[in-house]
Amino acid sequence: MERRYIGTVSQNMAVAITRQLSNLMSNKIILENLDNERKDLLEQRQKVQENLTYGEFEEFQTRSSWLKRVDDIAAQVNAFLIDYEGKGTCTNFMWRYKVGKKSTKMRKNMSQLHEEGKALLSLKPAKDYKGPKSRNDTINDIIEALKNPDLFQTVGVWGLGGVGTSSVVDQVVEIANDKKLFGSVVFIKLTEKSTVKDVQEDIARELIVHFDENETPAKRRNKLRQRIKNEDKILVIVDDMWGELNPQEFNLEEIGIPLVEEHKGCKLLLASGNLNFIQNVKGDTMVKVFRLEVLEGDEARSLFDKVDSGEAPDSDPSSIVAEIVKSCAGLTSLTFSIAKALENKGRVALLKLKESISPDKLLSDCLENEELKSLLLLLTIRGRRAINRYSIFIDMWTGLFENVETLDAGRNKRDSLISGLKAYGLLVEDGKENVKIDDSIWHIAYLIAQKDQQALMISTGWPAEELTRGLAFCNINIVSGLQIPESLQCPNLKQLVISTDTPSVQVPDSFFEETENLKVLHFVGFDFSKLPNSFVMLKNLEALFINRCKLVDITNFGEHTNLRVLSLLTSSIEQLPAQIGQLQKLLFLDLRDTFLKVIPSDVLSKLTRLEEIYLRNSFSKWETEISTNENKNASLEELANLDHLAYIEDLCVPDPQAWPAELFFRKLKLYTIFIGDKWGQKHDGDYGLKTLKLKLNRKLQPEDGIKKMLKSVEVLYLDEMIDVRNVLSDLDCDGFPHLQSLVIQNNAEINCIATGSSHDPPDAFPNLEYLTLNNLNNLEHICHGDQYLTEKSFFKLRVLKVHNCVVKGSLFSNSMIKGLPHLAEVEVSECEFINAIVLMEGAENSIMEFLELCSLTLRVLPSLISFCLREKPSSSTLTPTLFHDQLHCPNLEIMMISKVSKLTTIWNEEYDVPDSFTKLKIVEITECEKLKTVFPPRISSNLDNLKILDVRDCSSMTSIFTLMRQDKKQPGLQLTFPMTSISLLHLPRLEYVCVTVGFENLKRKFEEEWDKGISTLPPPRRDEAKKMMKKYMEDFLNM
Repeated sequence: MERRYIGTVSQNMAVAITRQLSNLMSNKIILENLDNERKDLLEQRQKVQENLTYGEFEEFQTRSSWLKRVDDIAAQVNAFLIDYEGKGTCTNFMWRYKVGKKSTKMRKNMSQLHEEGKALLSLKPAKDYKGPKSRNDTINDIIEALKNPDLFQTVGVWGLGGVGTSSVVDQVVEIANDKKLFGSVVFIKLTEKSTVKDVQEDIARELIVHFDENETPAKRRNKLRQRIKNEDKILVIVDDMWGELNPQEFNLEEIGIPLVEEHKGCKLLLASGNLNFIQNVKGDTMVKVFRLEVLEGDEARSLFDKVDSGEAPDSDPSSIVAEIVKSCAGLTSLTFSIAKALENKGRVALLKLKESISPDKLLSDCLENEELKSLLLLLTIRGRRAINRYSIFIDMWTGLFENVETLDAGRNKRDSLISGLKAYGLLVEDGKENVKIDDSIWHIAYLIAQKDQQALMISTGWPAEELTRGLAFCNINIVSGLQIPESLQCPNLKQLVISTDTPSVQVPDSFFEETENLKVLHFVGFDFSKLPNSFVMLKNLEALFINRCKLVDITNFGEHTNLRVLSLLTSSIEQLPAQIGQLQKLLFLDLRDTFLKVIPSDVLSKLTRLEEIYLRNSFSKWETEISTNENKNASLEELANLDHLAYIEDLCVPDPQAWPAELFFRKLKLYTIFIGDKWGQKHDGDYGLKTLKLKLNRKLQPEDGIKKMLKSVEVLYLDEMIDVRNVLSDLDCDGFPHLQSLVIQNNAEINCIATGSSHDPPDAFPNLEYLTLNNLNNLEHICHGDQYLTEKSFFKLRVLKVHNCVVKGSLFSNSMIKGLPHLAEVEVSECEFINAIVLMEGAENSIMEFLELCSLTLRVLPSLISFCLREKPSSSTLTPTLFHDQLHCPNLEIMMISKVSKLTTIWNEEYDVPDSFTKLKIVEITECEKLKTVFPPRISSNLDNLKILDVRDCSSMTSIFTLMRQDKKQPGLQLTFPMTSISLLHLPRLEYVCVTVGFENLKRKFEEEWDKGISTLPPPRRDEAKKMMKKYMEDFLNM
């Protein structure tokens, strides 16, 4: 019994010893075997990806999951090989044991994936699959599916990242427009941050639909749905550019796109790298999906040659160029990027690549600019989602800003490098602030990042210490189950991004003990009662970004005296500690959306190198005078004395007394400053302009600092002001030479914007483009004595909005209007005493020209009788008519008139100015109680662009289009309009509309709507209803 027990123990020990001896094999053999198995698995991956379009959605999901797992293990193995290559000795048994044990586990995982890959490759293609189609064949099939009105309402274009989905859509749009397959084509490009409101506004812009500012999403949806239904044939294209959208969270029906049963003429084309989005975005609607294959050999070579027009070594298919193209695996974006990088490099550069043709090696070697390569890898380590330019700016402090002297120069360098990466086809952007690496490029760039930059992304499991020790860049996303080590063993780490969706997660106190070389640190989503104790050891930290965190005690921030950038964006904190004053190298301070209540005095004044400060929804309780008392807040003079301060965003000063009269920011290049209790703490306009908002309870003196700022201001808001009646002369700012936008509101003193003078006439507002006047109870003139202003005065004015002002008479004289050649939009509303927009002075009978006017809105103007009124009107112009022959508007597209109660006609009968009002697209007329008709004969016959007509609640209206038949007995000469929508409601005296040729689409829709209503009636009443419909259309609508 004892002998048997000893034998069993010996056998078990032998097995254990054998296993451990196998871990002590030659390190060179271990690493070579591991690398060979990795390469075999990647070759298999390529074959699986090439066949990825076989099968149905479930099969695609299985293959995609396998591909992702292969990518993960390949990345781990690659990092392992890089870390251990050339290290250790044959006598270092402990090192060799660790290598062997780790590699055995990796080889086991790769072996399992290899077997799964074999099974995936053994699957047969679908019966109807005939192999990859050429790109042109696919485009032709898509066009045929869109042309067929009976098969599918929705057509999908789906392809893996890099195959060129967006470029195919662009070609489809071009063909649809050239062949005029649809009356309208609406193209919507979506990003991961697109909102329903954004998309609705994009569609409205394409279809010329007007939304009121306070309209609910439901009202917008209904407007869009009705507008789309008015198009006989319309194509709506949705390009999910980044393949990130969740169909359950992005419902196109809610946006306002009608389903198939509502409108068969509406076709929907969805393009995405996410098949789930295409198949489920429209609920149970039938979708025909076209799967984009990778480029065939000839197509890929053609694309390469088109981008790189340089001379190839030879034309043999086995040449180096053919091998390069083949290595790109038919992916459009990768082929383009490599070709662009090799553009005009010639024979020698190509031959240098002959020994290392793999996508990652090609991309790394071809992208010769090291700064471009560094930025690409920085973006890669942030993951596959979009990243905004703000975060890129912070990340570049890892070394790309070493020779940059100012923040402005840094931003310019960032933008230049982004443009460079875009030129190579490596980045896509949403046209705003976000950029994203193309999916196919990302995988390759991540391999480069691991090799060249020792970079790693960590989320589901913590890698072995030997894999993290050499890291320079790391992105940690703490998800459920991820155990954070007590200490991050990364002595070479330069950049760390650490984020979580579980705020209660705690970072260990000793976490940063081995990361003393860290330069850039991002914290996202944590609740910090205090930061880890080891945080103070990061003496080399240059950029600190703490986003969406709850902060209590940040006194140890003062220890990081090398900080250049500090951002607490959207983190909650009540008080900025006095220790912040120790950061004397700080250039950039972002306190936006922190709702900060306390900044102790004499803190900001110590930040002597500060260039930029951001204060949206942050600190605003500025002291009225400098105080050394500990319980006092900071004063504005502390900021004014910072010699390098160049940018202030959303500086809010609710109490004007906190702004000393002599305070003047001499060196500010850009700012948004709000003084007074009217403005809130956030600016809704352009942050790229000098913006000042004023509500003052004191009179401005000549030496006043605010007055000095007015001379260079670009956007100015004025509310209550003391002793300001004439803006130009009373504020005395050299004519406001730089002002581009002026808003004056809620003021009972201002009676004039500008007054001319025969003595030394000024250039008044020479660069002003936008003028808004709102609630001015004493306004008499916009401009008085304008004949004495220079030709440059108001010359660039494009938009004029006047609301609830007590102007008596007219807004302008004809002499001033002649000096406004660029006026494009006029909106006048709720002005009780205005009787004309322009007063025609003198006996001159010339035509007033508004050559660029494209939008006119007149609302609630009870005294208005004409747009242009003569100083001494004749009997013919006394009739309340909006437009007489003196007016020429060749480009007016939108006209909205509401509650102009004195008007009887819009155009006089004799109106006959050539090429005037011919571009009208939208006409809305409501609640004009004395108006009798809309379009007179000569206007009616020239409405070739009219699309939308809405007339309602006009109690005296008798006709819409005034035009007689040839027998002159009843209205009805032929009219041809491209009308898509007509609404005529609550017009009790309407006798006829005069709708004939050209309204076939509207007639058909009218009949369809009426038939729907008839079908709901009891059978005995249906015949009677049909007769009523026929009589209504013949006698009333003249159809």
